[in-house]
Order: sequence, then structure tokens, then C-alpha cells
Amino acid sequence: MPIKLNLNSNIIGDKVFKAVPRGYDAYEVDKFLDSIISDYEKVEANVLLEKSEKENLERKIAALENEKEQLEIELGRLKSKYSNVKPTDNVTDENLNLIKRINTLETFLWRNGFNPKTIK
Repeated sequence: MPIKLNLNSNIIGDKVFKAVPRGYDAYEVDKFLDSIISDYEKVEANVLLEKSEKENLERKIAALENEKEQLEIELGRLKSKYSNVKPTDNVTDENLNLIKRINTLETFLWRNGFNPKTIK
């Protein structure tokens, strides 16, 4: 929940007090108000920093949610593509590369007029 401050460093710095005969030392009051202004400036800077950090995090969250959606779509596509592969089929990258190589060689043979199924 954001902090709602009634004062800011400008209001504190511009504040003028009435002069009274039995009042406080103006120098001490100014010195104290300067320390309050310093604290308020730190709080204001921190609030701005947190707001910017929050916006950055919200952008990162949106980007990650978008990436997650894309990955879920890709996962669904791959699941449907490999739905006929059984867990006992021992599928590895090496096996997939060999299948791609066989497919390339069969395509080459078909283009040159040979039926790969009849070659022994």
C-alpha cells in the first residue's frame, strides 16, 4: 500500500513561522527542519525508485507470461507430433538424427528414379 505523505521537502523548506518574543531559536528550528527535509528527500527518492522498479518488474512479468504461453503452444505442438512414440521406443537425439539422414537418402533415391524399398 503506497504511503500518503502530507508534507514534502518543498513545503517544509518554504514554511515560515511567526516571530514571537518567547519563541524558539530560529537557527535551531531551521537546522532541525533541514534534517527533516533531508529525510523527506530520501523518502521521495525511494518512492520514485520503487515505482520505477515495480514498473520494470511488471514488464518482465508480462514478457515471461508471453514466453510461457508460447512455450505451452510449442509443447502442445510437439506432444501432438510425437504422440505415436511410446515410452519404450528409446527415442534419443542420435536416433532422430539417423531417421532424418535415412529420410534424406530415400528422398535422393526417389528423385533419381530408384525405389528405396526394392534395393537390397
